[in-house]
Amino acid sequence: MSLIKFKSSNPDIVFCFVDRTNEYKSAWTKELVKNQADYTINHLCIKGYSVLQGYYEDVLLVEASKQYKYAVVFSTGTEFINGDSFFNELDNIVSDKIFITGHILDRKEAYYELHHQCYVINLKIYQELGYPEIGDQELGALHTQTEPIKSPYNIHDDYTPTWIRWGNNSQTYNHKCHGWNIISCALQNQQTIEVFTDDIRKNKKHFYPENQIEFLKHSAWLYARQNYCMTDFVHTSSTDVLTVDLENVQQVFTPASGTWWVNYISKDARVKVIMYDYNQTALDYWQTNAPKLSNVEYEFIKLDLLVDTPDFSSFDFTLPTLINFTNIFAYEATSPFYSLEYRIKKENQLLELIDKSAYVHFSPRAASGFIDAPLFGQNLQPIDITKITRPTWHYGDWL
Repeated sequence: MSLIKFKSSNPDIVFCFVDRTNEYKSAWTKELVKNQADYTINHLCIKGYSVLQGYYEDVLLVEASKQYKYAVVFSTGTEFINGDSFFNELDNIVSDKIFITGHILDRKEAYYELHHQCYVINLKIYQELGYPEIGDQELGALHTQTEPIKSPYNIHDDYTPTWIRWGNNSQTYNHKCHGWNIISCALQNQQTIEVFTDDIRKNKKHFYPENQIEFLKHSAWLYARQNYCMTDFVHTSSTDVLTVDLENVQQVFTPASGTWWVNYISKDARVKVIMYDYNQTALDYWQTNAPKLSNVEYEFIKLDLLVDTPDFSSFDFTLPTLINFTNIFAYEATSPFYSLEYRIKKENQLLELIDKSAYVHFSPRAASGFIDAPLFGQNLQPIDITKITRPTWHYGDWL
């Protein structure tokens, strides 16, 4: 049984990432989800969370309970969106008094479901209850359970109650849905089960790759985001920052997405700044709004580093130079459409092209989270993909 650890720094919360890609019927669905899953590991590790990854929730949860207080269990095909919003809200919903928070579904002829896309579990209570199994879906599994009492209102339709509690009456159910056992165990032991709030729901997205019809509908969101970021969206500021001293830079190569680099350029000598981007709207914005500094000469270039090769022939690398690649090789809008292998290769090609004296900045790199590698410095080394920590959906790749 495979269990992969992607270690980071958060001492309380771990993300348990369940690989369900073997269940998908379409090769393209599987590829798209794997690409997005690679980005998610990268994203979580950069945020400071540890990730346990494997095929089996029960194995992941037992391992998680050895060290952490809470686990966010989620499946391939789930993405955390809108920047830090999900993670900020996560801190508000973890509680010593709540056992499980997630999507709770009344399946009528089947016992209640804890949807596999994402849920949060209190690991201390999980241990106290004797590590109950989650409970897999079993169609045609006739069984009798105490029927939960549910809220009179639903989040939507007639099967999404806002709460459930332990009931008084027995009922025979025709099927078992995912999570049936841990729901039953929780209610029987008077443990609290909560339903995800809107603030959690709107800051994550599940693409339903287990259902090809649903996936084709929901994956349109990925294409729309990619197109929006490529044509319309403009970063008017940037969170990029250097954690080491750097000053008197005279050449800058940076995306059209913020002016943090101004803090590091020379105040007196002539400075050349090339702002590049794959988004013409962003270039147009910064051509008008770039800081008007008497010693700075700008050039604006339409360039997609995932496809194009930049020309540094106009740079004099005897001058202090800053090359900023920011998050281009680990960007939420493009990563679903480019494999991890491809993104690492393109990043490596650029590192081999740049003069070793230049200071190079990433935030993050394509393989951040999969391997420890510096994000800033001179003479940054390419990544050997055969040395990275390999998630289960990449077993057999890059051997």
